[in-house]
Amino acid sequence: MKREVSKAIKGTWILTIASLFSELLSAIYRIPLQNIVGDRGYFIYQQVYPIYGIFSVLALSGLPVVISKTFAQQDGPVAKSKLMKLTFVGLLAGCLALTILLWGSARYLAIFMGDPNLYPEIRAVSLTFLLVPFEASLRGYFQSDLEMTPSAISQILEQFIRIVVIIGSAILFGKGLLNIYQMGMIANSGALVGGVFAVVILVITFIKQRPVIFEDDQVVDVKVERGLALEILLIVVFTGITIFYQFIDSFTMLRLLMRSGIRLDNAEILKGVFDRAQPLIQLGIVISLSFVSTIMPQLRETNQTSVSKTIIQKMMRVCLWLAVAETAGLVALMPEINTMLFTNADGSVALAIYMISIMLVSFINLLIAITSGDDELNLSKLILFGVSLLFKIALNIILIPRINIIGAAIATVISECMILVGMYLIYDNGVFLLSKDFVMKLVSTGFIMGIIVKFLAVLISRQVILTRGYSILISLLLIPVGVIIYLVLSKKLKILTKSEWEILPMGKFITKLMKIEE
Repeated sequence: MKREVSKAIKGTWILTIASLFSELLSAIYRIPLQNIVGDRGYFIYQQVYPIYGIFSVLALSGLPVVISKTFAQQDGPVAKSKLMKLTFVGLLAGCLALTILLWGSARYLAIFMGDPNLYPEIRAVSLTFLLVPFEASLRGYFQSDLEMTPSAISQILEQFIRIVVIIGSAILFGKGLLNIYQMGMIANSGALVGGVFAVVILVITFIKQRPVIFEDDQVVDVKVERGLALEILLIVVFTGITIFYQFIDSFTMLRLLMRSGIRLDNAEILKGVFDRAQPLIQLGIVISLSFVSTIMPQLRETNQTSVSKTIIQKMMRVCLWLAVAETAGLVALMPEINTMLFTNADGSVALAIYMISIMLVSFINLLIAITSGDDELNLSKLILFGVSLLFKIALNIILIPRINIIGAAIATVISECMILVGMYLIYDNGVFLLSKDFVMKLVSTGFIMGIIVKFLAVLISRQVILTRGYSILISLLLIPVGVIIYLVLSKKLKILTKSEWEILPMGKFITKLMKIEE
């Protein structure tokens, strides 16, 4: 029993670290990509990215989690073998149909996105869905046996190869060897190349284990939980919540910008500027939620006991504390960080508003994680998500023609707020477990820190021309100042308990350094 628990904890850590590393790679590469190809080139790549994002959710996170749970419920290797065959065939049929649909409708989708020349990119991305049956079923199979290493290695290799192809295509574009659309098509085909490498790793590992895949399984029954399809939908949808909002922006923003009188090439540049937010949001969400996955197994074991509620409360408080710090800091330093990473300050107001998503999506993901076992209300949560997407579409239509990309940022933030309000109403505040005193202190601390950092940034910026060099200098100076202010205010207001401080990365060191006591 102890060996199984030890194996589970080790496996959780391996997969958590691999997922974090992959997410970091996936966020960071976009900065040099934008620097090499510019805002329009970045738009050409990013416009089709949400389609890849859906593939990523299916192959890397959402489906393997649910499939592994179903595999683990089987009575023996023969039953698992039968389930593997059924799962693979079902996924292959669905993904083959989806690939054919995307490939055949690529020209129409490109026109709907606002640029007919994007269709080769859509076709390149559509082929990646053929890999989902292999990746999702094999990762689910390994994870059900607590064998996380094959999933981890394949995931990192997939991202690394993909990024090599993307940056390679950008360099070729920079040297004039590719036009902007060829660059976009090759960059987006990186997902297929990386995926093939991942499948090879998974298949070789699977064959080495010599599974009983060819044994007679006609007399064996496969166990499948009721409500499994709903759980799959819930996990896939909320794991990729930011992807679905990006998907809406890809299909609406360009046309709405052009409707307001902006030319196609300028609209594409504006969309590229707006997409600068994606790596920052992705990094922010990864950092704020990284520690959650390490205590989720403990949460599942304790279920709805008082111990569980204590863990949930700590997770929510620490997660929000981190997310508010990141959001306030990025909003306060947005012109400087924008210039530091992307060479100029274009779109800083829209990006600052968009940064609020870090706090909101972190909280939403946490709430969904701790309530995913509540089968009775899963349908309500899916309906809530669907309504939020309709809100996003409606707000885009209303706001983008009037205030351009600022409107798109506001539409996303309001739609995410709607999900939080809906969760509050669905659970009648029973899932939030946060006192008004905590929320007020936290918001005040983030606001005060942000105001002070913003004041200092404006003061310094007035003395110099905001070049990339000065932006780096200002950011390096004021980020530590913001951290110190936030830590000191949090201690004085006693926002976190000592045990909550210790959950943080380097938490015990911080508690000793700041002399935090119960």
